[in-house]
Amino acid sequence: MKQQFLAILLFLTFSLTVQAQVQIDSVQSQLAAAQQIYYSFKLIDEKTSLPLTDQDLTEIHTKVLHLVVYDASLNEFNHVHPTFNGSDWIVELNLPVSGNYLVWAQGETNRGTEFSVSTNLVIRDGEPEKPILPLGDVRSGVDGVTRVELSSKIIKAGKMVMLDFIVSHSDGTTPIMSPYLGAFAHVIATQLNGNELIHVHPMEGNDTNMGMLHANFPSAGEYRLWIQFNDNNILKTIPLSVVVN
Repeated sequence: MKQQFLAILLFLTFSLTVQAQVQIDSVQSQLAAAQQIYYSFKLIDEKTSLPLTDQDLTEIHTKVLHLVVYDASLNEFNHVHPTFNGSDWIVELNLPVSGNYLVWAQGETNRGTEFSVSTNLVIRDGEPEKPILPLGDVRSGVDGVTRVELSSKIIKAGKMVMLDFIVSHSDGTTPIMSPYLGAFAHVIATQLNGNELIHVHPMEGNDTNMGMLHANFPSAGEYRLWIQFNDNNILKTIPLSVVVN
């Protein structure tokens, strides 16, 4: 019970309930598709109308700023960590597919204000844009030999749910889990329309290859989940999906 209570306190760091006092302004609103794209933006303090630098932010999960980028089909995904170059925030993205993307910046100011703010980005001249299709309830996925199985527990909108997940290997070897960005794992979720973002950090479960995910899905519908963790010191990103009643 104590472990579950701590999970609720510690790992609801970023969610759509965070009321930001920060704006994100893209230096580029359109970019040509590529495996390596350098994307620049500014963070503006709404109270002062001044840009925020790396000195204005505090480190959360080993980074001062997290950037989450995904396309409208919820197939393309980046979770990266920008750096401040003296005038702008800049980060390298891998976006080979054309389409409309949402860009989320998440962090915390030195005043203790958490923020989760988004802007739009158009990628052009790349691989054909992927269609927006129903996600369904797909609670298992693989990345190489690594498999994740998410519990089948029913999820109800607006209520805290604990979802266990188990990591295994298809070749019979044992996963070796190690922290990723200061947590057992990172789980990023968004509805099919992509307009809300949940970012939580599961705790290790009863076994070293089990995670305990506490989350509150605010409304009914289909959600894409990206589960990220280190297995044998290799970052795995496994997409799943759930249906919230």
